[in-house]
Amino acid sequence: MGKKKPVKQRLGQSPKNSAGMGLRHKLIILGLGFCLVLAAIGVGSFLMFKALERSEFFQVTAIRIQGGQRVTKNQVLEQSGVDVHTNLLALDLDEVKSRIESLEWVEAAEVDRSWPNRLQITIRERVPVALTSLKEGLFYLDRNGVAFAKVLPPEDMDYPVITGFSREPSPQGGKGTPLGEALQFIRLAGLGNTMLPGQSISEIHLEPTGSLVLFLVDRPFPIFLGKGEMATKYSRLARVLGRLYKENEFAATAYIRMDYLPDKVLVGLTHAV
Repeated sequence: MGKKKPVKQRLGQSPKNSAGMGLRHKLIILGLGFCLVLAAIGVGSFLMFKALERSEFFQVTAIRIQGGQRVTKNQVLEQSGVDVHTNLLALDLDEVKSRIESLEWVEAAEVDRSWPNRLQITIRERVPVALTSLKEGLFYLDRNGVAFAKVLPPEDMDYPVITGFSREPSPQGGKGTPLGEALQFIRLAGLGNTMLPGQSISEIHLEPTGSLVLFLVDRPFPIFLGKGEMATKYSRLARVLGRLYKENEFAATAYIRMDYLPDKVLVGLTHAV
């Protein structure tokens, strides 16, 4: 028997390495194929979406508007920019919402699709709680202290007036701010206490120091509320007014200081009664 010839092998390559490289090549090819499939699906979806955006099937045929009293449905519809040619699928709801909320009497708006071709718009209007005088004229103030709409006679002006108010910085009606405390006092008066109801408040003046000065509709004297603890001061002032009424001392009252001492009220009289 002859001797077996040795098997020659290329340097740096083994059958095991060759198999590994082949597997890697297959994985790369599979990965590229998968990416191409995803790209094709994405392009197809995009083209389909664009086609649906132009489809008459999704054109708006009805718009339902709820929640408006001061703002008319025509105003909301015009401001929304939506009409019967608008495609519901292509509609940017956030943009429509933003347009509607730019109306001065609208505090918030909700815009919802009702497939396949209807749109639902619900608005929440601002509720005036006071008036304030600005350079541009007399404005309504809402519960958050936002001066949102100019008062145009013969509109309702039966609200307390807040003076010393400035729009800058805005909004100023946050908790602990002078305007916020004035609005809190007005809210407390609206709860129905017979000695100090909301309709009895004529003016609340915001002093540069942040203190509040209250003026009543049928009483000429100032009431110095000071700063802070409006709930306590409101309750205490209602009791003081009740006592002055019972003792018939309103005519002799020159002022009331709620900021005299933490637990005391100072009533100034024009003469002894």
